[in-house]
Amino acid sequence: MRRILLFLFSHRFLALARWDFYFLRLRAKNAVLRQNARLDKALAAAARPFYLNLGSGPRGLKSPNWLNIDGYPDRNVDLLIDFGRTLPFPDRTFDGVFCEHVLEHFTIEDGERLARDVFRCMRPGATWRIIVPDAERIMRAYFDQPEDLVARRGGTAMEAVNSYFRQRYEHHFLYDWESMRAMLLRAGFSDVVRSEAHSGRNRDLILDDDKYAWESLYVEAVRGEVPALA
Repeated sequence: MRRILLFLFSHRFLALARWDFYFLRLRAKNAVLRQNARLDKALAAAARPFYLNLGSGPRGLKSPNWLNIDGYPDRNVDLLIDFGRTLPFPDRTFDGVFCEHVLEHFTIEDGERLARDVFRCMRPGATWRIIVPDAERIMRAYFDQPEDLVARRGGTAMEAVNSYFRQRYEHHFLYDWESMRAMLLRAGFSDVVRSEAHSGRNRDLILDDDKYAWESLYVEAVRGEVPALA
């Protein structure tokens, strides 16, 4: 079957189509299994402060203070969700959000749409901690430290750069600080600051994986307080 499909379609088409079909099945399965009822149960059992791990993978925290969501099943993932659709949470649900190496898997347009949705789900004053590959650092390494790129990704230095920017069709946009800040401000966040590994304004949100430290951009965005009525 694989040979037939590769004869009929390009490898790129099949690589992208398999994700579309996967998430179509996921949405259908969630509807059949009444995931909204499971979500209502999870929200009812939540403790304050209540945090969202957006794209938790295997590093979700088993805690009444955390809801771990991902598109693929893994350890401690509470709900499987298609991030390409509106997040199924009420407005102002979360006191903070953690998101590590997720946004680069979306185009900048879809990443901004997701950011607006995360903003909607956050309570005023809540922080979103974001970690993504740092495009500026990777490109500077190509010129200044090519041996580091080769050691980390193999091949030639340029092949390593392309693996960050493309990653088998999985990566769609790599941010530098300026592009990330501009996108988050457009999405509604009023306070966007550059952070560092294992450092931030809310210690509860620092779940950083050390393996990403060398290559990553660390950013924190705050949903502003709602203005008082005149």
